[in-house]
Amino acid sequence: MTIKQITSIYIITINIVTFLLYGIDKWKAKHAKWRIPEATLLGLAAIGGSVGAWLGMKVWHHKTMHKKFKYGIPLILITQTVLIWLTSCKGNQSIASATSIQKHQLESDHSPNVFLIMYNAKTDKAALLKAIKEYNCEIVYDYKHFYGMALKKPEGKTLEETMQYFKEVKGIVMVEYDYINQLSAPVTPRIEIR
Repeated sequence: MTIKQITSIYIITINIVTFLLYGIDKWKAKHAKWRIPEATLLGLAAIGGSVGAWLGMKVWHHKTMHKKFKYGIPLILITQTVLIWLTSCKGNQSIASATSIQKHQLESDHSPNVFLIMYNAKTDKAALLKAIKEYNCEIVYDYKHFYGMALKKPEGKTLEETMQYFKEVKGIVMVEYDYINQLSAPVTPRIEIR
């Protein structure tokens, strides 16, 4: 499934659920039952169910006199419509940009000496450090926010054989090249003659 399909299914589902909950809340109001909190009804509109909320207000004649619903739901609906319009206008640009980024990454170079490893959170880090030391690798960077390290290969070993060695080390879940990506295309000077 594509992101567009998943988003469409989500929007349709949240709007149906919101519409039905407005109807259920109206029924509960008529029968003096435990009600659905207003924050829930407004929250459902805010997370994408604004069409269902607006239709629920109109069809069930529910919450039509409450100011936060009378003005809030149309405001949420207009805001979401504008956001959808703004993001859909740039859709083709984003796809083209994403394609060129992926193409660029495939053509990009990697460091000739440094590679990345990711390891399982339950891995004994002391054993991992021992394997790094035994193979004479140097830790270039020990990532703090996830379980990974950038390692420099030892002299006299190729990057590929070093990476292959670490693929066999217990607890390592990924070994990858350290790609060097350009953030923008190089600037070509343009000479203008007048």
